[in-house]
Amino acid sequence: MLTEIAENLWCSEHDLFMPGRMHFPIRMTVIRLRAGGLILHSPIPIDDALAAELAALGPVEHLIAPCKLHHLYLPAAIERYPDAEVHGAPGLAEKRADIRFDATLGEGVAPWESELDTQLIDGVPWINECVFFHRATRTLIVTDLVFNIHEVRTWMSVLVLRFIARAYRKFAQSRLWRFKTEDRRAAAASARVVLSWDFARVVMAHGRIVDEDAHARTREALAWMLAGSPVALPRAA
Repeated sequence: MLTEIAENLWCSEHDLFMPGRMHFPIRMTVIRLRAGGLILHSPIPIDDALAAELAALGPVEHLIAPCKLHHLYLPAAIERYPDAEVHGAPGLAEKRADIRFDATLGEGVAPWESELDTQLIDGVPWINECVFFHRATRTLIVTDLVFNIHEVRTWMSVLVLRFIARAYRKFAQSRLWRFKTEDRRAAAASARVVLSWDFARVVMAHGRIVDEDAHARTREALAWMLAGSPVALPRAA
């Protein structure tokens, strides 16, 4: 089912269950471009009912796999929308050689350039996340850059989010980013670009949408990254 976020912006949610009794709520964001075509950001499973809702909005023209961790449901989306252009994060085509990619995010001129800004979070090749700014609605669209997860269905998810990611029931960035960042200066430069955007809302792939004090809260969540220097991991409370 689609939920309207703002004009020409919707989302649909799904429950992802992974090995080890892990559960994460995940979200696909849908953007309608001015010409009428749709972008599906981080596709989830699309059944006939959801496909009918999407068809009522416009033709699906672009499928985006915005980081190296969000690709599980992409093959099925390509099968359903074979004429859509498939855009993947840098390195994802090598990781998933079984998937057809038509373009790499951040390379060349994006077909949505006049409506959305795109920024690769440099220095973190483990994930190579690209984030987006939908100017018309002042919305920052991310996958794993920040979480805001308040409800999960397994105790293992609670343990991982609370004691490893340290991002449970709050708007925060997973501490795994600190382990995985290889070039902190590059990551800091990318974070500064993101924070130069005048966004008033954050739509992430995992957790509740933030539409109050979104910019200030994002700056706080990315504070360690902005510093551009190593930060020791604190002990779990």
